[in-house]
Amino acid sequence: MKKKVKNKKKEWKPTSKTIELLDKSKAYIDSVPYKVTGRWVFYRLFQDGVFDGKKAYKDKFHPPIDKARKEFYRGWHPDTLADETREIKYYGWGAMDESEVTVDEAVVLDKFKDQDYFVIICYEAKAMTQQFEYYTNGIPLCPFGGQASIPYKWEIAKFLESAKEKYDKPMKVLYFGDCDKYGKQIPKTAFRDIKQWCNEDFEVIYVGLTKEQAEEFGVPENPDKPNQYQWEALTDEQAKELITTAVCQYQDQDILKETIAKENELIKSIKEKLGKK
Repeated sequence: MKKKVKNKKKEWKPTSKTIELLDKSKAYIDSVPYKVTGRWVFYRLFQDGVFDGKKAYKDKFHPPIDKARKEFYRGWHPDTLADETREIKYYGWGAMDESEVTVDEAVVLDKFKDQDYFVIICYEAKAMTQQFEYYTNGIPLCPFGGQASIPYKWEIAKFLESAKEKYDKPMKVLYFGDCDKYGKQIPKTAFRDIKQWCNEDFEVIYVGLTKEQAEEFGVPENPDKPNQYQWEALTDEQAKELITTAVCQYQDQDILKETIAKENELIKSIKEKLGKK
């Protein structure tokens, strides 16, 4: 009996125009050291004049991008673009000193012990998590991804209570979001509930994106909504400036470096005791 031969998958051959779009998109993706979203790439191309309206995001941008990822075309891969879930990333939360560190767990010294404030960062565009990870160190990240759910807001409220109990320091919540109707409504609604459920005081600081910042940076408007701007329309350098400027007001970078140096020395010491290189 003859074996059935599976039909060989037909090779995808994009047009020259599609290849140009893919190459430009990949160049932007490779220009930063963290994963970005399709929306972020689209705004780079929009600023270059490749597209003339937001409708092109679904109609002209995503179809070839999705196809390239599925076909593993010239360096494209299913996980080339970011897709983050909504969960608190507890960065900076660790052992208060060497006595709390055990050899069978990751060595993480607490990043807030010697700081003046306990800080967390909340932000609207959850898929930009890797951008915030890259430009911050030792600060918990809380992506909202639109309106935060009731359980998620409760988790943040209880986390802040735990932080106050552990550190007894003033608490600052830095918020980053879009400059549009929902960009202001989302944190207002979320922190109304979080403040109600949290039995400790904390200050919410709206860092941006503001209209003034968008105009200063020359950020393109949302094509479908005049005078409204999205975080992902910021270039990497612009986002870096907003993030790091805000963080440095409440996190002493010299103290952070000292803590990281102690952490590295502790890791080295433990590896030596275990006979590891």
